[in-house]
Amino acid sequence: MNAAVTGGAGFLGQALLRLLAGRGGAVRALVRNPKDEPRVRERGAMPIPGDLTVPGACDRLAEPGSVVFHLAARVDMAGRWAEFQRHTIDGTRNLLASVLPRRPARVVYASSAGVYLHPRVRPPVSADRTPARPWRGNPYGRAKLAAEELVRTQCDRAGVSWTILRLGFLYGPGNRAILSHFVPLARAGKVQIIGRGDNRIASLYVDDAAEALVLAAAHPAADRQIYDVASDEHVTQTDYLNGTADAMGLRRPSRHAPARVAMIAAAVVEWLARLTGGSPPFTRSVVMLMGADQQVDCARITRDLGWRPKTRFADGVAVMTQWHREHPARPLPAVIR
Repeated sequence: MNAAVTGGAGFLGQALLRLLAGRGGAVRALVRNPKDEPRVRERGAMPIPGDLTVPGACDRLAEPGSVVFHLAARVDMAGRWAEFQRHTIDGTRNLLASVLPRRPARVVYASSAGVYLHPRVRPPVSADRTPARPWRGNPYGRAKLAAEELVRTQCDRAGVSWTILRLGFLYGPGNRAILSHFVPLARAGKVQIIGRGDNRIASLYVDDAAEALVLAAAHPAADRQIYDVASDEHVTQTDYLNGTADAMGLRRPSRHAPARVAMIAAAVVEWLARLTGGSPPFTRSVVMLMGADQQVDCARITRDLGWRPKTRFADGVAVMTQWHREHPARPLPAVIR
């Protein structure tokens, strides 16, 4: 499979490049930071320098007939909307303008189950029956949904096949969001369990997500489909926080915060951040995400593509633990994956 990848130097992108390297074919990966070029080469891909936010920067990325995997986005639950617009939405528009004239075999877009994040949504969620109307305070989900619309409309207009995967809560070794957000809060003893902590988390091991992307790229049934992708294991918020803390060698969180109190506190923190121009350590979107009962119905991707999660949560945590022992204390920014 010949492929072109955005976000190849990121958390999910590295897992995807590892998988593609074993499938044969030429792989090109867009690289925004020159320092990431060696990491891309180590995975068997050719780095293509470029910035998605610059029109025309992706003109050399895709060869005719290749599969385009679009993973790059602003990965954060807070920040100015203009940044989500620039990186996630305009970046997608720029990519499509460059690659669609090259007639790719398919565009596979890594979206997020965050498009469902709204106080009124009840689980289980799926693209078949759950409206994607992300809450206004969820800029990440709003931007992802807008990018989905661009992929659908622009590809349809060009007569190019597309597939969208709404991925669950990614975890695994080297997760930049965990390194830059969870670790500082946990070290300061500021991570609290929202509510009782028995709500489900739609966890998804990064290698399982990469496998779903590759299946979606090649299967005829995936043409113009939206799939929901998450583990079928019952992992609670407490399980997730404890597993992450254990992997990092940090103390498990033990304090609980009522959801309503946490939402009020987050609103105050966001307001103060706007006044000072800083970045809030947590937001209402984070509170909602961690406190909501997340259950994703993945029946369609299993039926159509034969995808099933292979990694149990305990096994994934064990891999994370080993990785962090080998790569201690290397925090990275979680802005662009």
